[in-house]
Amino acid sequence: MMQTDSFRLTVDDAVAELVLTRGEQLNTLRDAFWGELSDALEQLDATPSVRALVIKAEGPHFCAGMDLDFFRAVREKEQAEAGRYREWLRRKIRYLQKPMDQLEALRFPVIAATQGACIGAGLDLVCAADLRLCAADGFYGIHEINVGITADLGVLQRMPTLISPAVVDELALTGRRLPAEEAKATGFISRVEPTIEALHAAADDMARRIAGLSPLAVAGTKTALRRNRRAQVSDGLDYMTVWNAAMFVTDDVPEAIAAQQGKRATRFEDLLA
Repeated sequence: MMQTDSFRLTVDDAVAELVLTRGEQLNTLRDAFWGELSDALEQLDATPSVRALVIKAEGPHFCAGMDLDFFRAVREKEQAEAGRYREWLRRKIRYLQKPMDQLEALRFPVIAATQGACIGAGLDLVCAADLRLCAADGFYGIHEINVGITADLGVLQRMPTLISPAVVDELALTGRRLPAEEAKATGFISRVEPTIEALHAAADDMARRIAGLSPLAVAGTKTALRRNRRAQVSDGLDYMTVWNAAMFVTDDVPEAIAAQQGKRATRFEDLLA
């Protein structure tokens, strides 16, 4: 149905499958991915026969977040006039947020099946899904704090509606990993499967079960489950576009990335008095 450099989208009967295909690059997400995903979701939502969507990934890791080339490209724009750069940055953040909003608003359920690392923007994507399954080796992480960024694509708004805000606070402020078994204990995922093969089989079985139910009843149930959350999330995302459009212009991001690549401690300046 659709093939890009980042993912493959197919439809088998009533079940759609979107597979991240940059396994050798840890399925990091490049700039073009977000526009292509938005187009794919719009196409799926306009296809009445589709009743469920499964998101999977090739390779040992589901997604290691944004491709670092994206951050370098954003920094290059910094040479523009300050006001125009920040206005452009606000639009860029909304461009990235849009597919997650679309996932949440789809009339049919979205099942995310993850293995290995699911961090940063990958976790934003999974938080917008309706059902989450994980392989035993999987883990989640709000990684943005580790690279000098305030997460702005939805994890800080959606995850506290899924599990205890106290757990989210710890993950967001420390950047620690949430392993599969703990994720299940918190209720973030519904089940842990021993292998990737078992994970994908379980996600497929779940999608086929949903596809056999009344699509009208499923759509109504999803709408009821998500209605209050979507209003709350929308307000939070609007705020974050403004915050990061203003605050992203910082030396902390390249310093954090350089420290990680050089395997050294970070050196951040204090805030102003």
